[in-house]
Amino acid sequence: MKSFTNHKQSQESIARMVELFFAPFHMKHCRELTEGYFNVAYEICLDNGKEVILKIAPLKEMRVMTYEKNIMFAEVEAMKRVRQAGGIPVPAVIGYDDSCTICASPYFFMEKLEGRSLHAEKGSLTADQIADIYTEVGRINRKINEINCPCFGYPGQRAFQGEAWFPVFQKMLEAGIEDACNGNVDLKIPIDRLRSRLQEDKGIFEEVTQPRLVHWDCWDGNIFVKDGQVEGIIDWERSLWGDPLMEVGFRMYADNTCFLQGYGRTGLTEGEWRRALWYDIYLLILVSLECAYRKYETLDTYNWATGLLEEQFRKV
Repeated sequence: MKSFTNHKQSQESIARMVELFFAPFHMKHCRELTEGYFNVAYEICLDNGKEVILKIAPLKEMRVMTYEKNIMFAEVEAMKRVRQAGGIPVPAVIGYDDSCTICASPYFFMEKLEGRSLHAEKGSLTADQIADIYTEVGRINRKINEINCPCFGYPGQRAFQGEAWFPVFQKMLEAGIEDACNGNVDLKIPIDRLRSRLQEDKGIFEEVTQPRLVHWDCWDGNIFVKDGQVEGIIDWERSLWGDPLMEVGFRMYADNTCFLQGYGRTGLTEGEWRRALWYDIYLLILVSLECAYRKYETLDTYNWATGLLEEQFRKV
């Protein structure tokens, strides 16, 4: 699936980025990686035999959703925070450049993992292996969520940060609604009722008092496996400081039995269940916008997301 936000670079431009961080070594060859939908990524082989990954953000003037602004900063910040905490498999950040001199948008180099994504490998794994991987992802995700953060919100946007979770989440949700209006996207749910229901549920969000690191995008494509084991978690660009129940493993429309077992959760309280439902709604609003903002070739993503959004909204 092609994405309008990918800021592809020439071989000459990539070679200059490599020189900045790896001189006296040079780029031997590179190839574009095609599993990502927002940033563009390349696998780089240096003339000393070392292989690294280069990720390049969209141009700053590119129209993106509000939550996507400055998310490469969020990714690098999260990866460094996780490496510092230890015990969590994540590639090392080798170099980050947001000067927009060599390249017109921010970019960074990171360690290359040897395995492949679970999304790519799933067909070659047994049901037991897949279950074990999801259980291990649950354990890893719990460690991620144990990392305390300075405040709630998007790491790269001060306007969406605060000391209390409810007003921050409310502002994030409103930004998604505004993006839908600006992109002429019909969310197929009554927005006024959405707002009033959220206000009625304010108390359940006030139960969240400590901002935690949330990966928020730990799906099969971002779980790297090798020899049937989890090798690393990638794509931290959507990470934020919030409620751990925002994680993919807590989505209410999927079977997450193995994840929850690994995470150490046997169930959710009534308040937690309702918060998780609100996070379903928020995520599905954002996914509903992707076709318009990234100019996908089909409406499959939109149709899937809005259909599920209507279903989940009826439960709040």
